Order: sequence, then C-alpha cells, then structure tokens
Amino acid sequence: MKFSKILLASFFIAGLQPASAGDAITVNWYHGKEFLYPVVQAFTHDTGIKVTVTNSDDAFDTDVMFVPDFSTLERVENEQFSNIQSPERDARVPVQWRDEKGLWYGVVVRLRGIAYNADKISADKLTSVYGLMDPALKGRICLLEGSYKSNRSFLATLIVEDGEEKARAWAKAVRENAETKRVYDNDMDNISHIANGECDVALLDNYYYHYMREGKRTSKYNIPDSYTEQMPELTSKVSVIWPEQATRGTAANVTAVAVSKTTENREAALKFVDFILSDKGQELMAENVFKYPVVPGVEWPQRLKDMGRPKISDLNLNKLRGKIQIADKIYSETGWE
Repeated sequence: MKFSKILLASFFIAGLQPASAGDAITVNWYHGKEFLYPVVQAFTHDTGIKVTVTNSDDAFDTDVMFVPDFSTLERVENEQFSNIQSPERDARVPVQWRDEKGLWYGVVVRLRGIAYNADKISADKLTSVYGLMDPALKGRICLLEGSYKSNRSFLATLIVEDGEEKARAWAKAVRENAETKRVYDNDMDNISHIANGECDVALLDNYYYHYMREGKRTSKYNIPDSYTEQMPELTSKVSVIWPEQATRGTAANVTAVAVSKTTENREAALKFVDFILSDKGQELMAENVFKYPVVPGVEWPQRLKDMGRPKISDLNLNKLRGKIQIADKIYSETGWE
C-alpha cells in the first residue's frame, strides 16, 4: 500500500513540472470565478502555466471546464469532452464520482441538506428527506423550481435508490406542503425566507449556506452590499441537518472537471486536471468553493468540519443516466414549475 501511494504521489509531482513560458489555458468556473482564483494562482505558481478563468453557467468553449452537476454532464459529455481517463486518475477518484467512460472526473461534491428553523421544527422530524412529506409541514416548506439543477439530480437519486413510485409520492407530497404556489430562485433566497419567518424548512446545497455564513458573494449574482452585510446574521437564524445519516448517507452531487475535445493545449489542460486531483488542489478547492473533496484522506477545511462530519452517500452517479428525464416529468406532473 505504501509503495502504491509513493508511485501515485510521484506521478502527480512529475505531472506538475514547470511548463514553457508560452503555455496558457482557459478554464470555465460556472459559479463566481473569484472563488476559483486562489486555486488557479497556486497552479500557476507551481507550474508556470497561466490560466484565464471565465464565468459562465452553461458554456463549453474553454480548454478545461468545470461542470456543476450530473444533469449537465449527461447532456453535454459526449459532444464536448475528450477522454482523459488514466489509471492514476482512476486511483485518485472513487468510482462513484467519475465517468465510467473516462470523459470527466469529479473534483468536489456538495451535499443536499435540509435548512430549517430550529425554534419551530424539531431536528428529529427531519432525519430523512421523507420527513418533508409530513402533513404537519403543510404551508411551511420553501421550494425551488423543479428545473433547478440540484432538484433534478436529487430526484433522479431518489428514483434510483427507492424507485419511481416512491420518488413521485415524495415530490407530490412536498409540493403540497409548499408555503405558497410560488417557487423561489435559489438556496440563498430560501435561507433568507426561513430566517425572516416566511417559511420554516427547505432543501439546501451546503455551499450556499457557506457563501452566506462567510458574507461572501459571487459576481454571478447582482447582490447589493447591504444584503451581503446581512448574510451572516441570516444564517445564524437557520439550522442545517444532514438527512439519511442513519442509513445511506446524505445525497451528494458532483462538480466535475473535463477537457475540451477541441483544445489546442491538451498537455497543459491535463496538468491542471492533475493539480486539481492532487492533495494540494483538493484542499484548495474545498477551502475556496465550500464543497467536499472527492479524494479519500484529504483534510476537510474547518468551515466544513464546523457543520459536523456527515456520512455522504456513495451512490454511483453513473446510475443516474436516463433518470433525469423521468425526474423532469415527475416535477412537471406534480406542479413544481
């Protein structure tokens, strides 16, 4: 085992030797490029390869692309991504977080937790996402629309793990428990609604909570300074629980890295991929984008540790193929739009 780890470490060190002065790549980070800056600056320092970061949600025109969730990966992978599979990368990333065809590797995951008002709801009612079906919560749940990426992948996960019938029953009951007919724009909105007493509970991607807790904003959203200043206070009024801890673990969605089919800088692009999958790259990613590293043994940043040490579902995301479309149909038929 020690010998294997030494070989892997040697591979990643060898792969990150300084590049020629002319090397440069473009990287798209979909969710506020300023959060990726510390990562690319460290990469450039170590390799000499310059990086230009773009900031588009659904663009695939850079050498390297970060993709926010499985539903997008399934839609674009065959058309946009080149094969980057290697035994060394496979050894770094567990099978559930990488493409079975070698077109992408997961780099971090976000957890789909439950945000709630602890003064109004007991945590023991929310130990499973199926607790959101309780009629006692009628009129108390804030929702995001069914087409929201995390919702699509989350319901696809329920379909795989529990079957279509049970997933449909969940979607129907939770929609009926919604606080109004309206669905909201993003998780930060729902944290604010809970803090302000407009609803009591909502599903939540963990990194949005950290954005607000740290008082940081992404350039992707036009958030006024006055609201940014309020964000830490709002999160102080909202608790977060990780469902399914006694069973399969909290559902996770992957952020993946891929390399374009059309890149003219493949060698430098692969150096960037290997940096992101190194222990250093994993630690930097987790610290700066508020998500969990995929490489086993990498230390979690303190801000994640402060929210406990949740058990994360190890469902192989490749099993979601073909299920996103079923999830979309269920959401449409149960009124989530």
